[in-house]
Amino acid sequence: MRRTLAVVAVALLAATAGCSALVGTSSPTVNDPKGVSGPSDGDGTGRTVAVGAGGQVSTAPDRAVVRVAVTARADSVETVRQRLAENASRMRDALREAGLSPEQITSARYDIGRNYEHEDRPSAPRFEGQHAFVVTLDEVDRAGEIVVAAVRNGATSVDEVRFTVSPETRLELREEALARAVENARDRATVAANGTGLELGGVRTVRTGDVSVRPDRREDVAFATGGDGGGGVPTSFEGGQVTVSAQATVVYNATSG
Repeated sequence: MRRTLAVVAVALLAATAGCSALVGTSSPTVNDPKGVSGPSDGDGTGRTVAVGAGGQVSTAPDRAVVRVAVTARADSVETVRQRLAENASRMRDALREAGLSPEQITSARYDIGRNYEHEDRPSAPRFEGQHAFVVTLDEVDRAGEIVVAAVRNGATSVDEVRFTVSPETRLELREEALARAVENARDRATVAANGTGLELGGVRTVRTGDVSVRPDRREDVAFATGGDGGGGVPTSFEGGQVTVSAQATVVYNATSG
């Protein structure tokens, strides 16, 4: 006759904030498509220790992303379009002369519309437009130089300078952060098992959570306008550190100590 097993769980305080452990018994059958199944105790009850833990890896950024824009105002849409085209072309040529490839300079937004300032101030131009660009650099120490080149050659605003990591580096750091999370989970599980008179066995299931990348951002870098030719633009930026964080939940089989 099939027996229904009562589940007894004891919540334990983990040794590190943000980590938790759960010790208890469960049915001997584990069917989790996201995890790795493990054997149950021979007496028909599967004792487990479940632990959640995080891991982090920090590194210097290997990619800089610069967002710049060319803007224009005029009393006709055609004039706005021509000015945007001229300034954007001049800026692209300057960045290519600085050694960037066309693939590193991509359009992010193009818009021409009414200048609402004209409604309150009739002397203001009737239309305005913007052509925004994203410039991607693998040499992060050139970010300041590229900003100066853009501003001196048609760009009228710098929206952001952001430091991050390339997709290849992101993948490597993700694997390392997950490995650290699993390692930390083992340490927490050992503490939890010792506190309840159990001994850890093999891994029953492993689940990974979200992996986040926190780059150092410099928002609203709005010093690149005013017709000073870029004289007020800094020639270098500090990239800081990029941190990759990962979470893992590991369930271990356990036996009585």
